[in-house]
Amino acid sequence: MAPIRYSVVYLDYCTTCENKKVIQCCDKCGDSVCENPKCCTIYPQHKKEDIVFCKYCVDMIEKKFKEVNEPEPTNRNYIASQEIT
Repeated sequence: MAPIRYSVVYLDYCTTCENKKVIQCCDKCGDSVCENPKCCTIYPQHKKEDIVFCKYCVDMIEKKFKEVNEPEPTNRNYIASQEIT
C-alpha cells in the first residue's frame, strides 16, 4: 500500500505528483491520483467504470511478474512418405 498521509489537504491532491487535483481513486489501495500517465494507469472497460492503478501499485504488481524464456523451435527432418503398392 502507498504511504499514508495524515492530513486532510492531501485528500484533494494527487498522492504521486502532489500538485494536481484528484480525478480518480486507485482501485487497489484507494490513493487519490490524477489522470496523468506518470501518476496512474487506466484500463478502460466496456460498459463499466475504468480500472485505475496508482504508480505505486503498478510497480508492486510488475515486481511479481517473472520473465519466461521460450525454448527455440527445433528443426525436424521428416522422412518422405513412400507409396505402398
